[in-house]
Amino acid sequence: MRDAGIKIAYLEDDLEQAKMVTTWFEEFDYQYEHFTQAQLLLNRLKDEKFDIALLDWELPEMSGLDAVKLIRSKYDQNLPILFCSMRDNENDVVQALEVGADDYMRKPLLRIELKARLNALLRRAGGERSGGDQSEGIIEHGPYRFDLKSKIALVNGEAVDMTDKDFEVASCLFDNIGRILSRSFLLETVWGISSDLNTRTVDVHVSRVRKALGISPESGYRVKTIYQHGYRLERVE
Repeated sequence: MRDAGIKIAYLEDDLEQAKMVTTWFEEFDYQYEHFTQAQLLLNRLKDEKFDIALLDWELPEMSGLDAVKLIRSKYDQNLPILFCSMRDNENDVVQALEVGADDYMRKPLLRIELKARLNALLRRAGGERSGGDQSEGIIEHGPYRFDLKSKIALVNGEAVDMTDKDFEVASCLFDNIGRILSRSFLLETVWGISSDLNTRTVDVHVSRVRKALGISPESGYRVKTIYQHGYRLERVE
């Protein structure tokens, strides 16, 4: 039975590509609405709530990039958005993320990767949060457990010695698994400032967190550096 709780807005004007991807959605047991023009999607957002959006970049009349800007400014600031495009230039990726996309995939899309990216964004939005209950002040994934009240980090039940800032960086990464976090986001979240602190400080803290927690493919997780943007904590299957 299809999961009525997950509904995807899919913006793609290539009908062959759309046919393939919507077949995958059906296999994933996701509901979806397919749009061939950005304005059709924007009109639908006026009276329909979606759990996630998958948007193409190159579209007639209005680009997917402009659609993201409008979604964020006028329709839904929190809708998880996965961008897909033939473009793979780092500047294009950064541009998509900066206007409001949460993640980016290069075409041709791969079925397994698409499902993993969608699930990661859904977990971030609360749809499939699979470990941790922030109402109780706990974030827990695999061998990692973070007690937000006492600021204690545990790995396989053993306490890890960390500074307060390292703990906050670590808990932020684990509370946003699968989501790309910009350096500016980490600055605002952990240090409470926008851009006055050198972003090299963020890199140093992420490096220390990686080492202190033993984050590596062997642990089931990895921290991926997103060129010119920030970091993404990923599960390793």
